[in-house]
Amino acid sequence: MERVVDFDRINSGEMRFSVGAVNVRTGNVYFDNTTREILPEHVIASGALPPGFPAVEIEGEHYWDGGLLSNTPLQWVVEHGPRQDTLAFQVDLWCSHGEFPGDIADVATRQKEIQYSSRTRANTDQFKRLQKMRCALATLLEKPPDDLKASEEARMLRPYADRKLYSIVHLIYRSKHYEGNSKDYEFSRLTMEEDWRTGYQGTRAAG
Repeated sequence: MERVVDFDRINSGEMRFSVGAVNVRTGNVYFDNTTREILPEHVIASGALPPGFPAVEIEGEHYWDGGLLSNTPLQWVVEHGPRQDTLAFQVDLWCSHGEFPGDIADVATRQKEIQYSSRTRANTDQFKRLQKMRCALATLLEKPPDDLKASEEARMLRPYADRKLYSIVHLIYRSKHYEGNSKDYEFSRLTMEEDWRTGYQGTRAAG
């Protein structure tokens, strides 16, 4: 990783870089280059999904893949930084629609599909509701008389009101019939090359 990734550039402040991980003892955490130096182990920890990969030790603590808690952490992207018009791409490895499982292996796969995809939809729906309230609050705060606009309550609410535009593109990976419940941690060269081809063909078809 150090041979192909420029960590000096990642940590220079030129770009914002965040990866999610789960502290095995205490729960969720994000490694962000605005608060710490990003090292290879932070990136590796963000992909250490059990049981395919062991936990990664960082400063005496052990971490797993952040997808265990939030597979598409939209909230982190939109809330940790200045609010601005945003185009966000959510890439989901798991589809909410699937066949009724026929054996125990299919059960494990279908369980992951439901578990991960439902969390993505819940997070996105929650953000949509919150953004509608922000827009409504921005409109409402323009209407009161001057004495209410100057009130402590209005000053407290004003930072939460805005009309920023958020466009969320949700891309869902459609599993091949032979893939099972290990596809979230099966990163062999053959698999990756096939996934790249599939993504490229899908992008061309969508364009």
